[in-house]
Amino acid sequence: SGDDEEELALHAKFGEGFTLESEDARFQLRTRVLNQVDGKLFLPTVQEPARSGLYIPRFRIYFEGQLTDLVEYELSLQRSVEGAFDVLDANTNFHMSDAFQVRIGRGLVPYSYAWYDHLEQYYITPERGLFALNFGLARQTGALVHGRLHDDRLQYAFAATFGQLSGLADTNSSRDGLGYVNLRPFLHSEEIPFLQFLNLGGSFAIGEQVYGGKPLPLRTSLQSSENDEAAEAASSIFLEFKDTATVSGARWQAALHAACYTGPFSFEAEWYTGQFHVAPDPSSDTTAVPLSGYDVTVASFLTGETIEDRSTLVPLRPFTGGSDTGPGAIEVFGRYSKLNISDRIFTADLADPEDWTNRAGMTDIGCNWYLNRFVRFTLDWQHAMYSNPVLLNESQDLRSRTNDLLWLRCQMYF
Repeated sequence: SGDDEEELALHAKFGEGFTLESEDARFQLRTRVLNQVDGKLFLPTVQEPARSGLYIPRFRIYFEGQLTDLVEYELSLQRSVEGAFDVLDANTNFHMSDAFQVRIGRGLVPYSYAWYDHLEQYYITPERGLFALNFGLARQTGALVHGRLHDDRLQYAFAATFGQLSGLADTNSSRDGLGYVNLRPFLHSEEIPFLQFLNLGGSFAIGEQVYGGKPLPLRTSLQSSENDEAAEAASSIFLEFKDTATVSGARWQAALHAACYTGPFSFEAEWYTGQFHVAPDPSSDTTAVPLSGYDVTVASFLTGETIEDRSTLVPLRPFTGGSDTGPGAIEVFGRYSKLNISDRIFTADLADPEDWTNRAGMTDIGCNWYLNRFVRFTLDWQHAMYSNPVLLNESQDLRSRTNDLLWLRCQMYF
């Protein structure tokens, strides 16, 4: 309408980021910042290329809002551990109703609860479990149909994306299909209050890699789409493909999840399976490599906070540093994750069994300290276990069935 073309006065507020909005809230610009700094101590300390030190896994700037009630937008930039700024999200969402929305552009894809339900700044542990960390689909460009039905009891999302392996360029000539369903059957039930925020669901992704790509090493504590020096230094590696190995052909993944949030407690579990094709070199035939895994996470607040999901946490008694300070919010957690890859990874000459493993388990035990709604510290002891010894330092010929990480993260998000 003609009114939409008029200049509008804007009002500023601060809460979920800095927001400028029109008086009727139909036009909004919201800015948020995420900064994470990690201190990592790898044990044994002589690992190479993994090196103890300070890392910045994520620095992000988010710009989001709406242009009338129909059109929502999101643009975000990220500096990851590699040190380069890239586009993280760039999309437009047409919000016809809560039940039916269409998002076009780059953003999260609807595969796995660990990736699609909540962002990294809300995680219980510093990073995802072994399967989701190494085989998650991250962000891609495409079209997404999504919404919530039956008074928010049912969430759905289906997408067609270009399915690149890493980076931003669309180098693939086929498209991936993805789907996600999450059911909260007791959301409005008063008869079973402790199951009110129970989540049950599943997801899938199918596609084909037409142009061959180089597979990344499998890591324990870093999400990265590249394999430069910084990425190699920031995490232990338990499987590295041969230099000539090439990913090509059909691939599929599926996952089932269950999560429940009640009182101070959080419970999250997900089981994954999939298959991809790899050749020992570009001129050889590919081999189908099945894989599977799971993770289970439990957590509890010790300071009285209660939650309904993983989102912004406001401590009951924030830590201010002054005479009237409270303790903040303290949450303890534990997680076990498991990844199994077929022996074909070795029998097809895709990786060296003398140096690497195709079966890994990992525990994370630690605590989160929320000073206030904006600042959080996470302390995590991560213990990785392998079915056969992995190469930790080539020059010293050091191999081990286990390794550890003492991990301290400082996060600021507003």
